[in-house]
Amino acid sequence: MKHIWKILFFSLILFSCKEKNPLDIDVSKIDAEAKIIRFDTIFYGNNPENLPRIKKQFPYLFPSSIPDSLWRKKMTDSLFIDLKNEVNRIFPDSLGVENELINLFKHVKYYFPKRNEPVIITIYSDWDYLKKVYLSDSLAFLFLDNYLGKDNPVYDGIPIYIRQTMRKEYIPVDFAARFAEQIVPYPSTKDFLHKLIYHGKLLYLQKAFLPQTHDSLLLGYSAKKWKWAVDNEKYVWLYFLDQNLLFDTDKNLDKRFLDPAPFSKFYSEADRESAGMIGRYIGYQIVKTYAKRNKNVDLKQLIQLDAQTIFNRSKYKP
Repeated sequence: MKHIWKILFFSLILFSCKEKNPLDIDVSKIDAEAKIIRFDTIFYGNNPENLPRIKKQFPYLFPSSIPDSLWRKKMTDSLFIDLKNEVNRIFPDSLGVENELINLFKHVKYYFPKRNEPVIITIYSDWDYLKKVYLSDSLAFLFLDNYLGKDNPVYDGIPIYIRQTMRKEYIPVDFAARFAEQIVPYPSTKDFLHKLIYHGKLLYLQKAFLPQTHDSLLLGYSAKKWKWAVDNEKYVWLYFLDQNLLFDTDKNLDKRFLDPAPFSKFYSEADRESAGMIGRYIGYQIVKTYAKRNKNVDLKQLIQLDAQTIFNRSKYKP
């Protein structure tokens, strides 16, 4: 019996000593809503005679350079009607992530009180899988046809690493990314270190907006690629140091380690096993390490800090 109580006692100590996630804050008293207008269901399949009424309701979606004849054709195009049916199958009455979006908007307001949640307009991307979320001051355009599930046959031909992020769980993640991009200034210094820290700041801010979301989703990694990044963090960092890349301004480094890709490019036989955008992962680890060591610096201050300062004071050593 004594032995059991000892185990319980030490378990309690370990649990109580576990460090609290500083980004996991209470936002329960902050008001926010996810107002969603399903333009996609209003427009596609509608009677072309109703186009003037729809244009009047959504003038910002109908540029004057495009004639009404093209809009009418798109309303009744069989390809778009088929797409509408598939979108409605995945998103029948709701997006299924409204609570996550509300939680995201609350966190954005907590850190940046002057930013209000946008009205979300759902539309289609016209088969452009790079269009997912567009964010303005008061409106957000959500391209629903890019969230139908990574194994959906409509995505045949799209690379697997891109399909990995084409599911509804990524809607809040993509919103968080757009907010972060509006807030974090792009570095004027173009060396590799500044770009690492820039992407690290973006990911850290996304984590602040979605503290319960696993880091692998923020990076768009599969479980296998996430494990590779974690297991090889030290070796990637040593490679960056050995190759003297930190202060290199070669733009080719973006393609190798920062831009979306199925894997990173070390020019080795094992490249295809690696995680893409590994530079972003490393930058995120540096920023997280800095934040952990410098708890007196708040999120807004961290965003404005110079990359060299963050790197030096992080004492990052995986």
